[in-house]
Amino acid sequence: MDKGTMLNDIEDKLNVVNKGMFKPEDFNDESLGEIEEIHSMVTGRTSISAIEQSAIIEELSKLRNS
Repeated sequence: MDKGTMLNDIEDKLNVVNKGMFKPEDFNDESLGEIEEIHSMVTGRTSISAIEQSAIIEELSKLRNS
């Protein structure tokens, strides 16, 4: 699965208001493994608390290219 699809899935599952917040071009290829882990965790859960949502968004923000 490509970065764009995974990031879109994560945004959808977290009900991110600002769609497109995580653009694939903002992430380098070295972050792919971590994005895959976050994607698996997020899509495998039936619900995610607000605290978990904030932590996931923060973690993805840290993975962005500076």
